[in-house]
Amino acid sequence: MPESTSATASADLLIEIGCEELPPGALDALKDALFSGVCEGLANERITFDRPSSHAYASPRRLAVLLGSVSAAQPDQDLEKRGPAVTAAFDDDGRPTAAAEGFARSAGVAVSDLERLETDKGAWLVARTHQAGKPLAEVLYPVLEQALRRLPVPRPMRWGDHDFSFVRPVHWLVVLHGSSVVPGQLLGQVAGARTRGHRIHAPGPHPVPEAGAYLDTLRDARVLADPDERRERIRDQLLAADPATRIEPALLDEVCNLVEWPVAIACTFDADFLAVPHAALVASMQDHQKFFPVADAENPDAVTHRFVAIANLESTEPAEVRAGFERVIRPRLADARFFLEQDSKHPLDALAPALDKVVFQKKIGTIGDKSRRISEISKILAGKLDVDAAAAERGARLAKCDLMSQMVGEFPELQGIMGRHYALLAGEPQAVADAIADHYLPRFAGDRIPSSATGRVVALADRADTLVAIFAAGLRPTGNKDPFALRRSALGLVRILLEARMPLALDRLLALAANGISAQGVEVAPGLLADVRDFIIERARQHFRDAGHPAERIQAVLASNWTTLGDLEARLEALARFMDEDAAQSLAAANKRISNILKKSDSEDNGKIDEDILMLAEEKELYEQIVLAEQAVDPLLEGRDYGAALGQLALLRPVVDHFFDAVMVMDEDPALRRNRLALLARLKGQFDRIADLSVLG
Repeated sequence: MPESTSATASADLLIEIGCEELPPGALDALKDALFSGVCEGLANERITFDRPSSHAYASPRRLAVLLGSVSAAQPDQDLEKRGPAVTAAFDDDGRPTAAAEGFARSAGVAVSDLERLETDKGAWLVARTHQAGKPLAEVLYPVLEQALRRLPVPRPMRWGDHDFSFVRPVHWLVVLHGSSVVPGQLLGQVAGARTRGHRIHAPGPHPVPEAGAYLDTLRDARVLADPDERRERIRDQLLAADPATRIEPALLDEVCNLVEWPVAIACTFDADFLAVPHAALVASMQDHQKFFPVADAENPDAVTHRFVAIANLESTEPAEVRAGFERVIRPRLADARFFLEQDSKHPLDALAPALDKVVFQKKIGTIGDKSRRISEISKILAGKLDVDAAAAERGARLAKCDLMSQMVGEFPELQGIMGRHYALLAGEPQAVADAIADHYLPRFAGDRIPSSATGRVVALADRADTLVAIFAAGLRPTGNKDPFALRRSALGLVRILLEARMPLALDRLLALAANGISAQGVEVAPGLLADVRDFIIERARQHFRDAGHPAERIQAVLASNWTTLGDLEARLEALARFMDEDAAQSLAAANKRISNILKKSDSEDNGKIDEDILMLAEEKELYEQIVLAEQAVDPLLEGRDYGAALGQLALLRPVVDHFFDAVMVMDEDPALRRNRLALLARLKGQFDRIADLSVLG
């Protein structure tokens, strides 16, 4: 039954859970999940609120949800419950039967209060009741408990003697509807109207006069609870401290989740440390201390001896705070310089023997084994792609050596970067050094592909080897489990082949990887390479979808006899242009019709066309036009000009339409039927050389 129109008072609803410092990496996910859980739960309980004016907030010591115009209660409902048929509800003397009495009890009314509903199928007993809506206080806390249970808590904690857990111990709870506390308890705390401010500047407690005053109350207490406001304040202060500050988005987000009242402090370190590779300086500052480097105005890829730190307080002695930041960065930079000095005492290739002591995967062997495999693959690939084979082979052989260096042992994110540096120090050619650094690219979604030819070759060899080896070890990804990041490897392989326009067939690349695995005595089971190929194609399919191509068009070109991923992309782009033409939809429909006819035909092989039994003018004309189209299309396909080839085939549209208007394909005469099926198969075969139009809607 529809809900009644009885109005209920509404006001903003504030829920704040105050706790000890939350993990910065999980803060955004916790905030968003709490907001979604509360909104979904209240909606399910028929508590109305204004979603567009509702927001989630978070700082290191709190998670909060502020919902706009939340109703004070559920709306009342007029309920109608249908019971047994009247004929079954009363006996011949008009007395209620057990069915009627049981229905009345279940509805909470007397039999005499039951009404009758007349329908075209007879009369039925009906119980009509008015149900008052539950107040917000009655439904809110079960909603909150359910939302908390569904939070993506990385490592739940218990504290005190409580039998519940949370991401961090909880110390206060605010639940306000307008200016009124919604009574209840959660995570061991009784709901109140007092929050807590900055630990040092204004610890509190601070009364929140009403839900809508939450942000202002905390702002007065030196807490910016809105992450967006806090992030923009940090950005503005960084640039005010030094306009050349390098602001990495990921670092900005992390620092935003570490502070409640950010204050930027401009700092410096000893310029002598600039002799250390700048990537190591950046790693020391950003990854280890959460400081923001300052770029060199003349070389944006380099940094100066300046940096900016974000303090979580507004100190009366900023010089002391600055000195503290400068003091903590000095040992990190000294460590980096020490590692550089130690690593530089021997050439990079001296670290190669140590790779044989590090297991890549127990069934596949060591990283040393992997290095030798990708070195061989790289040499062969380079020869086929007109790339310096000696540089590719040497680059692959040294690609993993810096993993054994002290610098990369301390700063793993510098793998490849330090390898290039150490290679150049040892006098290796630039192409070899570039291959070492570039073969890790792209490291993540949106990252650039290798810029050097040798780097692209080694990157492909490394990824192909990983994919085939891990599949051979029986560890292909399942569900969300992908410990060897094979999906990322496959997508990187796809992007390199496409964006660098490399004329390399997947089958050839995977076969080279399989040869290397087999040479080590690892079995490559029949069908395994097909599985790896399908896995890569799925990543290509996703890549094309992300680029805006519809799924059915991707399927259409995948069904063709494509050779390389670049060839596949060329077909897809040609098909995209073709589908904007007037003839496209008609020909797609004709191909679908032809495909259905051929599937239903008795013969799998429709044979050759017998010109002597082409009886009707329309089928003769179609045959003649197919032959002419083949002559025009063949050279275009050889040159991979798929757009022009589709344009030629589009000229067949009128004769195809005439054929279907005049010709009965499934003729009673078997010879005529077979001949016409062969004609259609040949027609469809011309389109299939580019894409299977029959799969298009």
